[in-house]
Amino acid sequence: MRPNQFYIVLSLSLVLFLLGLVGLWTLQAHLLTQQLREQLDVVVELEREHTPAQRAALTAALAEAHYAAPGSEPAFVGRQQALADLGEDLTTDLANLGLNNPLHDVITFNVGTDYLQRDSLAQIAVELGARPGVSGVYYQETFVDQVADNARRLGYLLAGLAALFGLVAGLLIHNTVRLSLYANRLLIKTQELVGASWGFISRPYLWRSVWQGILAGLLAVGAVAGLQYWLQQQLPQLNLFADPRALLLLYGGVVLLGVTINFISHYVVVRRYLRLRLDDIY
Repeated sequence: MRPNQFYIVLSLSLVLFLLGLVGLWTLQAHLLTQQLREQLDVVVELEREHTPAQRAALTAALAEAHYAAPGSEPAFVGRQQALADLGEDLTTDLANLGLNNPLHDVITFNVGTDYLQRDSLAQIAVELGARPGVSGVYYQETFVDQVADNARRLGYLLAGLAALFGLVAGLLIHNTVRLSLYANRLLIKTQELVGASWGFISRPYLWRSVWQGILAGLLAVGAVAGLQYWLQQQLPQLNLFADPRALLLLYGGVVLLGVTINFISHYVVVRRYLRLRLDDIY
């Protein structure tokens, strides 16, 4: 590989690596936001006089509900267990004051992301509140709104970064290609003067741009995957390989973007030299 071609591949791979990191950050932020939203607990408070049959029926209904988060199971927390979880000091204070346990038995469950909207949660609360043995349904409304707002802002930020990196990538690669083909400008113009068509002249440069784009994309994907593997070893809780399908799409998109940017840059530069007059070539 000639030095100028090596510089094209190296420059393109570095830019694609940065774009790949932005894409990886986007996927990970989306995954973390989704997990955070699915961890929102909806608390169904039971009446003190509820029967075991009512509780069992409610638990079964929540387990099969269409709005329940996939893979989650309703959890029953008894009033005594809830009091113990609040701390021994509170239990002691209530006993010293001669007060009974003011807490209720509750069932907690998680809602799927499609239903984590204010209107959907309100409808679920009304539906559950009408069931026998239920005294109330509670959830953090502000938490839902904050997560939705933060996810929207993060999406705008990542989209802006991706657009910025894409613009920088296009300009950088275009200038690198222009400098690389500058030495071939006389050959390009000579071929045209002897009767070669523009397509015939452009074809070898365009094919070379495709292979350069594929090579640069594979190098960038390898670097991103290597960084992912290292981060996964250092921080297993990030779970960077949780969505293999999305990662494959990201890797394929990086390679395709490399081919597209390099192809367009070569096409524009070659056509530019073909349009120049012979005097302008010198």
